[in-house]
Amino acid sequence: MFTSQADVCVIGSGSGGKMVAQRLARAGRRVVLVERGYVGGFCPYVACVPAKSLLLSAAAGLSWPAARALRDEAVGGRDDSGAARGLTDDGVEIVRGTARLDGPGRVLVEDGPTTPARITARTVVIGTGSSPVRPELPVDVATWTSEEALAADELPARLAIVGGGPVACELAQAYAGLGSRVTMLVRGEHLLSGEPSWVGEALADVLRGDGVDVRTSTSLDALADLDVDRVLLGTGRTPATSGLGLDEDWLTSAGAVRTDGRCRVVDASGSPVEGLFAVGDVTGISPYTHTANHQARTVVDELLGRGRDADYSAIPRAVYTHPPVFSTGDTSGDGARSARFSVTEVERANLLELSAPRDQRRALTGAVELFARDGILVGAACLGPEADSWGAELSLAVRARLTVDLLAHHVRAFPTWSEAVFPALEELQG
Repeated sequence: MFTSQADVCVIGSGSGGKMVAQRLARAGRRVVLVERGYVGGFCPYVACVPAKSLLLSAAAGLSWPAARALRDEAVGGRDDSGAARGLTDDGVEIVRGTARLDGPGRVLVEDGPTTPARITARTVVIGTGSSPVRPELPVDVATWTSEEALAADELPARLAIVGGGPVACELAQAYAGLGSRVTMLVRGEHLLSGEPSWVGEALADVLRGDGVDVRTSTSLDALADLDVDRVLLGTGRTPATSGLGLDEDWLTSAGAVRTDGRCRVVDASGSPVEGLFAVGDVTGISPYTHTANHQARTVVDELLGRGRDADYSAIPRAVYTHPPVFSTGDTSGDGARSARFSVTEVERANLLELSAPRDQRRALTGAVELFARDGILVGAACLGPEADSWGAELSLAVRARLTVDLLAHHVRAFPTWSEAVFPALEELQG
């Protein structure tokens, strides 16, 4: 049996696990990384990157063959050898296969080219990500997960998408723009159920304008009345903890790994499990690449003796449709004052409309809503051109607990989209 000793063993090389392994190796730690799939995780190959590529191609009016070629170029042919080489150049030892805990500080790896293998390490970091939820459908029809849709060679003529979350919205717009007839079946009353209702309703109007048949408050039974070639399952993801050898006491009721502020795995009483950390989707905290990276930095800092707690108060929530959605902080409205202003009323909107050829002009849509408690900004929701960029200011403001008064007197360049926050801030000032 192949054996290896390390300071740190990282299970899973998504963005969080990859960052932990690379930074600790550069700091002089002996690191072994176990990966059964792509080095770098799903995001660069069959998730974030290809999704954005298809969206940009659809917005540019490209054909499906051209969009598919650009997508495959963007993901490097789904070849992870470059990412693996970068890690090994930094001193990370990569073991291919499926890992499970085999006792404190021990990891057993199977189903790989050099397995079985046993790794002993003072610290183990779990970064196994998540897997798609596959609901039982009332019809017998070919299905896709989002990863399968983003690696597909075919363009279905008729595509049904089940779900109304960020991935479902992005793929609905992309596939509709590339030539599919898309129907969305959404169980909730509006798209993006975790955001203010106006955001989901406005995005639904955008998608309908792009030819998507958006049906809210609709159950899966409606599939029986549709004639489609494929069903894309956009019904969410679940933490990938099966087979890892984790104690049930370390998991939440939703199956996520329990962690504390330092990303240490904890039991149900909140006591840390010696030498065990977790990052990324497997923690069930926030399913974004940037969250995983934030957690990775937290773990690295903890292991290098400069510990600090992760702060999830202002994690950006972006949907890269055209126009994009950007939200941050608490947008529930509970106990908060809120104010909203349309981004179409700033001068930048007028300039954008005038710059487009008359036969290509399209009505702009979008708004920004701000939420404050006791004069402090606690959340923001934006939809509009480039919202994923200009909304970053609001995420920082929430994280820094800036006051409405300070933000209202902050000078923003003219003419920019960010000027839309002025009227909302002034309304919050009262």
